[in-house]
Amino acid sequence: MSLRSLAPGLLLAAPRLGDPNFEKSVVVLGRHSDEGALGWVVNGEACGVVGELLVDSKLVSDLSKLPKAAAFDREARRGGPVTPNSGWMLYRKRGIDVQIPGEIPIGDDVAVTGDADAFRAVLSGAEPRDFYLLLGYAGWGPMQLEREVREGAWLPCELDEELLFDGSVSELWDRAYRRSIGVSPGAFVRSGGGSA
Repeated sequence: MSLRSLAPGLLLAAPRLGDPNFEKSVVVLGRHSDEGALGWVVNGEACGVVGELLVDSKLVSDLSKLPKAAAFDREARRGGPVTPNSGWMLYRKRGIDVQIPGEIPIGDDVAVTGDADAFRAVLSGAEPRDFYLLLGYAGWGPMQLEREVREGAWLPCELDEELLFDGSVSELWDRAYRRSIGVSPGAFVRSGGGSA
């Protein structure tokens, strides 16, 4: 059976998902097929400032050795519950003329890599300059994501590079809902009372 792929795209967690791994999550879905799905939570739990984590891990000797890019001042985020020690760089492809090692394209404007050579290149001042550091990833087995979407756990929507990279990550889930369906996710949560 062939299915319509939801990737590349975004998955917005339902307002009352009930899974602490994905509460108010925005997932960039990179792969989706009959064999399963692969994605990264962009607004997961904060794990520390990217530059400080790189110094603590001894990948650079001190903060002054980092290239001048705002991405190093961002919070690294928990990208999902699978292999939480793996590092992934989700980045904007606009303006990048070089091939990034291990690049997995996610649409025309966004890509991801977990390749160590890509991280070394970024630390030496090469592209990309606008990225998120995500630890771990999210994965679904065959037909699991389709079932969760049918049950209302996820709202699939179009991938939007500007939504991902322009604006506050802490407000990403709310902004994504408003852009996708025109109202805040709070409109779907009953606060009790009321009558028709």
